[in-house]
Amino acid sequence: MRNDRAVPYIQICSLEAAREADVFAYDGVITIEDSTIEEPFRIETDHPPQRVIVFDDLTVPMDDYVLPEERHVRSALRFAGQWEQPSLLIHCHVGMHRSPAIALAIFADWLGEGREEEAVQELLKVARLCTPNKLVVTIADTVLGREGRLIGALEKLI
Repeated sequence: MRNDRAVPYIQICSLEAAREADVFAYDGVITIEDSTIEEPFRIETDHPPQRVIVFDDLTVPMDDYVLPEERHVRSALRFAGQWEQPSLLIHCHVGMHRSPAIALAIFADWLGEGREEEAVQELLKVARLCTPNKLVVTIADTVLGREGRLIGALEKLI
């Protein structure tokens, strides 16, 4: 819990926008890829560091696609936890579902327990029209020990 610190600066975008972004302006980049991607986005230098997480935009199992899991959320939280107040670019294919859900998990972790509605408000400042992947948010709720409060805040405010 980091509720004595300012929230991270997070920019959410699509894969196409990430390819055109000045990634060097960020402390780190979280890339959420489809399991079937043919041309992945990779940063060719050590700075900024890039965390690549592979899962599809699903809420129920489907064929051979990769369902979001606890390890994906934990990986993003560990990555964001490296800095005192990170500046992060978080992207997925479209920038509307998976990346906002991961950003919400990071905001909720950063703000601490009992501030779930504030975490959703921070997300809406960054991506006003997003529809976070509910399975990812449910997993984050469990990982962070929020007992349904994070998913409840999301459903109340979005």
